Amino acid sequence: MNLDFDKKKFTCKFDYCIGKVGDLADPSLHAKTQDYKRRVSNTTRALSGDDMVKLPKAKGYIVSRKYDGEFALVFFDGKSLISVNPGGTVRVGLPCFAEAETLLKKAKVKECILAGELYVKEGASKATMVSQVVGILRSPASKAELDKIGLALFDVIQLDGTAVTETQKVFALLDKWFGKGKKAHVVDYKKADKIETVLEMFTEWVIGDESEGMVVRHDQAGWFKIKTRHNLDVAIIGFSEGTDDRKGMLHDLLVAVMRDDGTFQELTRVGGGFTDDDRKEFAKELRKRIAPSDYVAVNNDYVAYEMIKPGPVIEISCLDLIAERSRGGPVNRMVLEWDGKRYSALTRMPLVSVISPQYINRRDDKEAVVDDVNISQVSDLVKVPEVNKSAHADDAPPSEIIERQVYTKTMKGSKMVRKLLIWKTNKGDRPDFPKFVVYLTDFSPNRQNPLERDIKIASTEKVARSLFDELAKKNFIGGWEKEA
Repeated sequence: MNLDFDKKKFTCKFDYCIGKVGDLADPSLHAKTQDYKRRVSNTTRALSGDDMVKLPKAKGYIVSRKYDGEFALVFFDGKSLISVNPGGTVRVGLPCFAEAETLLKKAKVKECILAGELYVKEGASKATMVSQVVGILRSPASKAELDKIGLALFDVIQLDGTAVTETQKVFALLDKWFGKGKKAHVVDYKKADKIETVLEMFTEWVIGDESEGMVVRHDQAGWFKIKTRHNLDVAIIGFSEGTDDRKGMLHDLLVAVMRDDGTFQELTRVGGGFTDDDRKEFAKELRKRIAPSDYVAVNNDYVAYEMIKPGPVIEISCLDLIAERSRGGPVNRMVLEWDGKRYSALTRMPLVSVISPQYINRRDDKEAVVDDVNISQVSDLVKVPEVNKSAHADDAPPSEIIERQVYTKTMKGSKMVRKLLIWKTNKGDRPDFPKFVVYLTDFSPNRQNPLERDIKIASTEKVARSLFDELAKKNFIGGWEKEA
């Protein structure tokens, strides 16, 4: 393990330095961090406090308190210690790291990889805990602020090059090394041989102490993350129907929150918590609210949602809100403009992944307006980047149409219209926009689906024009006349 780094490229203050994984001698440390986070996320099952009775009956559970802070992997080479988070930020020189180094050297550990949470040990309220941690780690105002940061350790991933996989051994090692630690310490934990003991810990830590949650681990039964459920008021902006014997019934909903600028930001899909009567009533009502949209969203079965006039408002619950992807970076969701008649896609902005969303009930006392379904419901629970930024703040030039052709044809007294155009988005430097779009609309009032579309994207104007010519050759034949 090579923990060397280019200090000239790190930003340092009070002996504490921040850098990026690209400036490490061994950038594979970032891959190890991402792989661990992804593996744990994929294998940990989320449960609410009410669902703890579903835990498999087994002896030897380890129940640990969840700390509300920044997750990181900690690497120790026998001399020094650094942390790497999934987003690729490297931290060196925190006071809690110095204590951890001292304790590991005293225990004569040659090399290890640990998992832990950087958190504020004192002076943070539950509402500001994460933002305060991030603020101090990003730009500490004093050494005293850095002293507030604690390192709560909950896993030993590797010791002297060998993987540590047994939960009991993990905590035996952590106790041995960090049992007397103050700034660097083992997470609060307790062994449990009965589900009743797990329930007691939930009552004490999560309900009594208002901790973020707790983790229940067992080598055979698995890992479980247990939290209280969060309730949110959201606006319905789309729906999909079932098929076959579920035809005419709601399959799931697309719901959104509103940003302060009046735009709707896609939040999640909700498919659970409905009775069959709910599904019939929602499908019947929402069909009457169908509205046009330039944006197409699909559900988990790759069925496109019918977009609707925003509303009604419903209350949903969820187990967790996660603002960062397993490999680091924000969870971006589409922001939509509703002009009273149709939706237009603006841009993707950071929001969250919603874990286990469930329908609770309708909120007929609320409307799809900023005050009733505000994004602050989410940002009050987790830190969401750019939450106060307007989705209209994009200064990119508007798109421009560079070629347009319209053809018509009359059949059985009905006029059919086909339009083909190329537009240049002028936003090709952004990952969520193509450089060119070729767009065909085909309107025929005598068809079961009167309006059909064909959309193709291109990275150059030459490719776009080639696609344009191909569609024109295929569609503008057999009696179609070009409009002036």
